[in-house]
This record gives sequence, structure tokens and C-alpha cells, in this order.
Amino acid sequence: MPRQGAPFLRRYRIAIIVAALILTAGVGYAVFFPTLGIRQNLAEEEFQKAWLLFQDRKYDAAIEKLSQALNINPQFHWARRFLAQAYYFSGQKAEALTEYETLARAMPHDLTLRAHIESLSFMGEGTTPSELEFLRVVPRSQGYRYNRPTFVGSLHSDQLAVLSLGNFEIGNMVSYSAQGEPFENRHRVSGRLNYPMGFAQNEEEIWISDFKEDKIHRLNKNAKRYLSYFFNPQAIGKTGEGNLQFRSPAGICHRPGEFIIADSGNNRLQRIADNGQFIASITRPAGADAMQTPFGVYCDNDAIWITESGAARITHFDRYGNIVEEFSPSELKKPRHITYDADLQQFMVADESAGVLFMDASGKILRKTAGYMNPGGRFVTFARPYAAAYDAFRNLYVADYGSSEVVQFSPVGEKFGQLYLRVEKVNSAKFPMLGVYVTVAVEPNAAQRSKGITNYLTELKAEDFKIMENDASVGNLGAEYLKQFDDVLQLTLLISRSTRMREYETQLPWVLDHILTRLREKDRVRLFSHGSDIRRESEFINSRLKLLQSVKQSLSEDAPVPSAMPTLSAGLFDATTELLTREGKRILLYITDGEADDDQFTPYSKERLIEYARANHIAVYVVSFEHPQSVAVAGAKESLHELAEKTGGVYYRALDIDPQIESVMRRQKEVRYLLSYQSLARRDMRGQYIDLRVMARFRQRRGLELSGYFIP
Repeated sequence: MPRQGAPFLRRYRIAIIVAALILTAGVGYAVFFPTLGIRQNLAEEEFQKAWLLFQDRKYDAAIEKLSQALNINPQFHWARRFLAQAYYFSGQKAEALTEYETLARAMPHDLTLRAHIESLSFMGEGTTPSELEFLRVVPRSQGYRYNRPTFVGSLHSDQLAVLSLGNFEIGNMVSYSAQGEPFENRHRVSGRLNYPMGFAQNEEEIWISDFKEDKIHRLNKNAKRYLSYFFNPQAIGKTGEGNLQFRSPAGICHRPGEFIIADSGNNRLQRIADNGQFIASITRPAGADAMQTPFGVYCDNDAIWITESGAARITHFDRYGNIVEEFSPSELKKPRHITYDADLQQFMVADESAGVLFMDASGKILRKTAGYMNPGGRFVTFARPYAAAYDAFRNLYVADYGSSEVVQFSPVGEKFGQLYLRVEKVNSAKFPMLGVYVTVAVEPNAAQRSKGITNYLTELKAEDFKIMENDASVGNLGAEYLKQFDDVLQLTLLISRSTRMREYETQLPWVLDHILTRLREKDRVRLFSHGSDIRRESEFINSRLKLLQSVKQSLSEDAPVPSAMPTLSAGLFDATTELLTREGKRILLYITDGEADDDQFTPYSKERLIEYARANHIAVYVVSFEHPQSVAVAGAKESLHELAEKTGGVYYRALDIDPQIESVMRRQKEVRYLLSYQSLARRDMRGQYIDLRVMARFRQRRGLELSGYFIP
């Protein structure tokens, strides 16, 4: 029996086919070529030239070609999208924002444009942190169980760890990835974990206090996972009252150079150097009440804060252990661990009886969390909370010892938030194998936003990404976090050739030796200088002697100029540009007499130089000899401080330079992923443009970015 609609289809089949062809052509051209016209071929030619320049990181040249394409066809949306990207990577954030807003008006439903506009607005004023709501009880899955949790905190990178007492006197440390998935369960470190009560970390090790064994376990971060027990340093301490002896050690914190441990059974704190050497004990002064079971401890460069469970008291000490203030608010009953939230600038105190208390530096309790509303609508009161901590993404975790739960609270906006993806480059040189360089970020918290810090995700796996080529999903996608370049230092060294700088010529080798004597085989350094002009004094090499010789020649060949300020911004720009195509830890080190002036940063403003370095993940380190005449200029020192801090670098006074500056540089965090796959396109499509959609997921969030490439 023929279908009912068949006569209608036969009657109008010609018209339907013609309409379908027109519609298909319209959709196809709307993806890449928004409008048709006899000049579109010229616009496409300019776009292809611009794309090649963009891939070579020649952003200013790409901007020129993309602008020409848009002059021919202002509705060429792909050209405008790449123009916005080129502006961003060249440090011209305002211009990039303008182009994205122009595109958003033409394509109001494009979520990727809205994401870029939001991310470019992060550097504005801080916002109030989101409210929290119950998300889940962190599951105790097979092989990763915790029981009677005592502490929760962040490890290196974006990982989280939970300490628990377990059963039968066998404690453990369960580690979780940034996605919230368990990946490691340790029962032994430098010996068996019995009653682990707290941990803290420096760059090399994680120290874990063992409440029952009266010792501090040391976990080497660099040891292989399954062999770490054999390579970890020996545990510190034994039962007793002497130096490096403990009775029930509990809370532990770290600040540069030392750990501070709450020796609760001995009613004191012990300061221990990173190398395990005893520094000093801290007790309350004679004539005052003794410490009464100190348990939680928080420290920074200026202060130490402890909870005293036996006295229901919180005590604030100065850096050296002298009492500043003490607080006994009525809400405090039996405090355990104390942590500090820099975003809200308040302390969190886990109290066994009262819940989680939020306290300001004056000892005022601002609010408290006594429990959570479960999905069934029933309020669950914490049984005996021992610790509370935020992770890097504003999730609050509460270790509830009494109920054997770790409860996770999530920002309300996270469920509706998105990831911010940016495709930096599509490498098609080995087509059909493709390499896509991409970064993934979430919205920074208030503290990060105030410092201009982007909150990049660095723990994603291949399964967290997806790529579509012309709407077809690619297979066998690999995601590599560029770890093969993690130990490679790529450095441009820029030196001022001013008259004032000449006074420090004999001191320069001493400053540079902190870096150059530790160069490795794969490291590369290139020397620049600026004075009456900008010079490339060397190629990228790793020879200490040749680099020092180049430095000497750069300062002695010509008479130095009284002021090198006119070439400062161009020198910084060129030294940054040289690093764009390098793989590894990319650092610009600027050595100066201290001369700077915001009004004379020309042709590149200080703001553009900062954005240029930040967009390309290049940290600027400044070493200033702080010549009295140079730093006497109002704002000179502050300007160089800002240049370093806002790019993720550090400002050093030359004579106070950190002897470990080379190690500090190597700790710069790589934030790029390399996504690799085999293209679905055929070689006989040479010259054709392939549309790319790159997607990522992180917890409840999703992200999308559009890009593309020409088949070589």
C-alpha cells in the first residue's frame, strides 16, 4: 500500500530538491563563508595567509591580513574570530573584547563567544564568592575506602587528599584527582600509617603526623608511586619530651623553610626545618596558662594560629611564637583543625560539637555550618567534624570523623558554569596526524582575580576531551600535558645597557651564576640587550661561558646610554616574542638598574606587555640593582614589581636574589595540553578548511571552543 504522502512528494519533488540544495548550500557557507560574492575569493586568500601567520605566532602580521579580509567582507565571521584571537595573544585585550562583542551581536546564541567575553572580563573588580550547597558525600569506593576521616586538604596541583584512621589501627591517605575521582590509597609512607592526623607540604615532600606512633612521616613527591616506600626519607621523631620527640602530634603547617607541628601531648609547638633539623619549641610564656592540647595549626610568614582543644581557645602568635591575641568565643567548644581561606580572608575552624565555624582575624564568629540538607530534604547534622578546607575551585570539604563521611559542598553557580577553552595552535605539519594546543580554565576566585591569575585546569585526561571535525567525532584522541618539556628551561635574558647599569658590571656574573651554573643539556638561553637599540647578543644556547662572554661584550662594546628607558618596552616585547614558539618552561629574565616609568612605556604600554606575556604563559622575572637615582623616580620600583607579579614571575633586589632562583623558575606551571589524533579528512582535499570543535568536561561543567585548519 503506497504511503499517504507519496502523491504530494511526487508532485513537488523538483521544488523540494531545489529548496534542499539551496538550504544545504546556505548552511554550508554559513559555517565558514557567511556571505557570497565575487570578492569572497579574495577574502578567503587573505584569511588563509593570516591563518598561516597565526600558527607561526606572528600575531601582528596575522592581524593585518585578517583586517584586510574583513575589509573585503565585513561578514566573514571566521576571519573576525581569528582576529579576536590574534588580538588576545598579542596582548591587546580591549581590541579582542571588541571583536568578540561584534561577533556576539551577529551570533547571539554562540556560547563560545559569551565564554570569551566573560573570560576577558575576569580582570575587573572582584565578585562576592558564590553560596555553597550540598553536592555529595565523597564516595568510599572499592579500594579507596576511608573510615573515620581526620583531615582533608589540597596536595600539589589540583589534587585533594583525605587522611583517615581506618580500621584495626591501619590508617590511610586517599588521594583524588581534580575531577574528584580517587586514584591512590596509601597505607605506608616512611612506615605504616596508624593514626594520621594532618599533613602539610613543601616543594619536595609531604609530611604527615601520626598521632599514635609519635612520629612525622615524610613522603617524597618525586618517588615512583609503587616504590615510594623504599625511597622516602626516614620518619622524624619518637615518643618523648625532647627536641624532635612527640606525644600525639596533630596539626601541621608549612611556611618557607620550616614545618610547624602541634605536639599536643607535650602542650607545645615544634618548629622543624625542611631538612628535618630542629629549630625551636613554642610554648606559652611563664606566668600564663600552659597550652592545653594544641591540635590545629595554621601559619604564614607573619603569624601562627592554633586551636587548643582542652581550653576551647584559639591563640594567635607572631612569627616567632609570641602571643598576639587569644580568643574564646562562646560558639567554640572542642576545636580541631584550623585553616585559612585567602579568598574570603577568614579562618575555618572544625569544632567537634559546634560544626564548622567561620571566623575573622579579630576572633569574631561570622557564621557556622552545622550540617547539610541531603537530597531527600532531611537536614543531617555533622557528628564530629575534624577538618574543613576549600579546594582550588571553591568546593568546601568537611571531614566528619563521627559519621565517617567527607561532605562536599559546591558553589551554586558551578552547576551552571562553563569551562573556558582556548585553542592556541593547530599543528597540521604531519597531516593526517594533528596536534591541537589547548588550555582549559574555570572562573578564578576573588583572590586570583585581584592578582590577574587565570585558574587553569592541569589534571584533565584524554577521556575528558572530545574533538569534532566537520561535525564528525574523531577517535583515539590523545591528551598530553606537555610533560616531556617539563624539565626544559627556555629563557630569554634581557639586560639594560644604561650608564647606571655599567656600575654593576662586575657583579653581573655573580647574579647570573645562580642560573647559568645549573643549566641542563636541553635548556636554552638567548641574550638580549637594550640601550640606544635592541640587540640579539646570542642564539639559544646552554653554554655558561659563552653567555657570560656575550654579557661582558654587550656592556663593553659601546659607550652605554645615560638612559635605556626609550627601548625598554620594545626590548621586553622582542624578548617575549622570541619565546612564543619554544617548548618548555618559558621565562623572561630582565636585569636592570631599576629604571622604569609608566609614562615612557612606548611603543608598548606596560599593560600590553603584561597581557602579552600572560596570554602566552610567559613569566617575567625582574632582577633590579635598585640604583638610588633609578628607584628615586616615583613608581619605578612598583612598576617593575607589577610587571613581574602579574605575569607570574618574581621581583628580586639583585643583592638579595634567591640563590634558588633557577629552581623557582623551573616550578613554573605548564598549562597547555597537546591533543593529538588522526584526521578524518583526505589528502586530496588539500587547501580545504576543516572546521574543529574542541570540547572538555570538568565535574559538572562543560566547555566548547571553535577553531580549524587548512589541509596542507
